Amino acid sequence: MKVAMLLICCACFVCPVYGLDDDMSAQNQSMAITVYNEDFAVVKERRYMSFASGINTLKFTDVASAIEPASVNFKCLSPSNAISILEQNYEYDLVNTESLLKKYIDKYVSVEVKGSGSDSGRKIKGILSASVGGDLIIQRSGGGVDIIRRNSIESISLDELSEGLVTKPTLVWLANAKSAGNELCQITYTTGRVGWGADYSATLNASETALDLTGWVTIDNKSGATYKDATIKLIAGDVRRVKPRRQMFDERSIVRGLGMEAKSAPFEEKSFMEYHLYTLGRKSTINNNQTKQLEFITPAMNVPAKKVYIYERTKKADKVQIKIEFENKKEFGLGIALPKGKVRVFKNDPADDSLEFVGEDMIDHTPRKEKISLYIGDAFDIAVEYKPLDSKVSRRMRWDKHQIELRNRKDTPVTVFVDEKFSSWVNWDIEQSSLEYEKYDANTARFKVRLAADSTVTLEYSANQNW
Repeated sequence: MKVAMLLICCACFVCPVYGLDDDMSAQNQSMAITVYNEDFAVVKERRYMSFASGINTLKFTDVASAIEPASVNFKCLSPSNAISILEQNYEYDLVNTESLLKKYIDKYVSVEVKGSGSDSGRKIKGILSASVGGDLIIQRSGGGVDIIRRNSIESISLDELSEGLVTKPTLVWLANAKSAGNELCQITYTTGRVGWGADYSATLNASETALDLTGWVTIDNKSGATYKDATIKLIAGDVRRVKPRRQMFDERSIVRGLGMEAKSAPFEEKSFMEYHLYTLGRKSTINNNQTKQLEFITPAMNVPAKKVYIYERTKKADKVQIKIEFENKKEFGLGIALPKGKVRVFKNDPADDSLEFVGEDMIDHTPRKEKISLYIGDAFDIAVEYKPLDSKVSRRMRWDKHQIELRNRKDTPVTVFVDEKFSSWVNWDIEQSSLEYEKYDANTARFKVRLAADSTVTLEYSANQNW
């Protein structure tokens, strides 16, 4: 159905600014947004507003529909502090058919009812007694009651827009101005449904001893507002908020409304309290319902890397993990705080000089000078077979004997690290072993198994645990 109405226009506070130099106005007015990687952002907007002397009602409609109303802050930036806020309201009872009809209970309406065949339809006028699920109950002026089903309604005519309804979420301030004039004001608020995440691409060289790393940020904006020509800042870190956190990105959001920003100015990174702050070196627009990607680190080329094979039977009893390790150091073209995100790893196929995907992993927030280890998949040509040989358990003690057979079916030699894990609350030692081991950490005994091309090595060891 359609609703026809007579709208009463009301003045918005964003009036033309007379008597101001255009350059000064453009310079002082601004939009800025700081996006957090936990699905929220802080919006800061400066603009000139026109005031009459005395009490003013200001309406601000360019606001995110996911705004947190209690976070709104209005501030007059003039040195004289000429404006004082008496009251602040957030109006969100939006105009739609259902809300309008609820406001029109016991009021006069006119309804066009569809006809069928030779019947051209009819118009019913009267007092709206009820609106339930789209069905209307109307008391006719001359007496009698009409029950009109929603599927038979052609249109509904109303005399005016009911008081208290708005066409979009609106901030309303009651302000007292010392004198008439144009004042530069700042509106700051927090909004949900906008966040960002980091995505990285790592390309291994032919010998798998180095990689090239690029990093992008993906900003997903479903807040209900567009941030035009905005100064964009990103905060990385675990900022505590007193509310449940929501997962920001999924595969669907990555492809919907994608706005790719190639060859962008790099982000400037710096420490900020206990977090890290990234500021885009130019202004950019983030549209509503848009996923935007921006390059945020200068590509790091030829970063030394190492491929590591690890077998941990308690995780995967029949698979050897492949890990790529490198260090976040300045001398390798990195050395900045890397926000948490997904790292996709590629390798070039020399047959057609094209990149092929070889695995991916998530990294946590990583400070500079720290090592990054990516688990990208399981080895195809390294077979493993685990067999428990013996076990004894008594009060506060356990003894086990293990056998692990590793078979290298590659035509090149490999080294596999076999990690035996122990619980943190036990005392342990390796009683006997066919190969040497090291105490890698408090919970790990690590065996270094070297396998020649197309060869088999069997590792046997026994371990004591007591508590």
